[in-house]
Amino acid sequence: MANDGILDQKRRADEKQASRDRDQQRLAAGEVTAAELARENSFFRSFDLEKFAIESIGGRPLRRRRPKG
Repeated sequence: MANDGILDQKRRADEKQASRDRDQQRLAAGEVTAAELARENSFFRSFDLEKFAIESIGGRPLRRRRPKG
């Protein structure tokens, strides 16, 4: 994607389109559902949501975490 720290925008756009095309093929073939694909492509998929919290500037929680159970 990058060459010496410089983003090649054309190459990145081509990579993203190829990914979209693969996703569409998988949907058409019935390999995944739209919901499964949405989860796979979700930005938040990489986060451990059990440990994830949004905090304000200064590190104060915006709201208390819900107790488990």
